[in-house]
Amino acid sequence: MVAAVLEDYAKRGIFRGFSQGSKPGPGRRGCASFKMLWHRDRFFELILDPKRGTMRFPLVLPEVPANSSMYREFQEFVESRHSDSLPEHRRIDRAKADISTGNRQGAVSLTATVKNDEFEYGTRKLINLVHEVFLDFLYDGRYYEYMVEKFDLDPDKM
Repeated sequence: MVAAVLEDYAKRGIFRGFSQGSKPGPGRRGCASFKMLWHRDRFFELILDPKRGTMRFPLVLPEVPANSSMYREFQEFVESRHSDSLPEHRRIDRAKADISTGNRQGAVSLTATVKNDEFEYGTRKLINLVHEVFLDFLYDGRYYEYMVEKFDLDPDKM
């Protein structure tokens, strides 16, 4: 189901490139991986662990210190996506999926934990959240220098 959703996004041009890196199997502890060329012409890897009911982007934002205000604001942004104050189509329903952040040595990750095999829902919400990170969270003006440094943002094209 996850592969089909991602392939559909690729066919619609959301990703500029897409491939399934590995399929679930005993040597991979049941995990599958997918790679997509996406925001800022970067490759994103999505790791699916159907046994644990998780999908994880191990690197969404690079070089963000865990004790930084940027990371705290990112955590708040992700948490806000679960709020009942958002319209239903934009909100992440905790009864179906929960998305959390992680930070390992500055590599900021997102993990969706799905409930009741809601993998299609979780995939769509995780993809939408990453999209919002790049179109809303990073572009609100506070992270301009970060975008220039880490993503080679061209100031003349803003």
